[in-house]
Formats: sequence, structure tokens, C-alpha cells
Amino acid sequence: MDKEVVIRARVQNSRAKGKMCFMMLRDQYATVQAGLFVDDNTSKGMVTYASKIPKESIVDVKAKVTKAGQEIVSCTQSKVELTVLEIWTVNKSAPMLPF
Repeated sequence: MDKEVVIRARVQNSRAKGKMCFMMLRDQYATVQAGLFVDDNTSKGMVTYASKIPKESIVDVKAKVTKAGQEIVSCTQSKVELTVLEIWTVNKSAPMLPF
């Protein structure tokens, strides 16, 4: 584990509280949980930015793959999670989708 990866995915869901943000990232039918936490490498502004990315936006994420503390039942990748190091919005979706 603890391998760094760069992935491109859609933001399926995100929730933020205080100094952390959890995102569910999706590529076709596979989902994985990604977390951002304020620390020496991650600023509060980065966490706020990530929490405001609209659903269905396409993002590039550089992250460290870590073993999940407990099984993540809401994602297809239930045994691992991503600790986000960098995040870029590639294509921002419309805030209100027309359907």
C-alpha cells in the first residue's frame, strides 16, 4: 500500500466538515472514497475548494492509496481509500443539471 497514483474520475458525492472533506469518486461503475485533511501539506483552502466542486465534475487526483481502517460499504473499492495530495478540476459540471 501507500503507493501514489494519479486518477481521473467524476465526483459522485462530497461532504465536508471542519478541516476534512470526503469525496466519492467514480469511473464508470467503480467507486472509491477519497479524503482531504488539513495538515502540513494540505491547506484549509484546498479542502474548501474540493468540497465546492459540483457533482459530476471531472477531476484529476494525485493521491496515496491506503488501507481502509474499516470496510467502506458505500463504495465498490471497500478495502482501500485515497488520501488526496493534489486535486485539479478538469471539467466543471453545470451546477444544476437539466434533468
